[in-house]
Amino acid sequence: MVCKGICSRYRAIKPGKNSRYAIGQKRCSQCDIFVNWEGKHCLCCGYALRTKPKGTNTRRRLMVIQEVKRI
Repeated sequence: MVCKGICSRYRAIKPGKNSRYAIGQKRCSQCDIFVNWEGKHCLCCGYALRTKPKGTNTRRRLMVIQEVKRI
């Protein structure tokens, strides 16, 4: 599927020092955009939204942040 531009209405604002994934933002790989959306799939193109970072170091940082939130 192709990006139709609908997702730009739900574009997420970049947080200061926090991780985008830690505050609940999701990324669409097809549209190449972070969105504030509760669903599992992009509302624009239908691709699955990423809820975790790809990189090892950023995954570790996210795990630390999530552990701190639980305590």
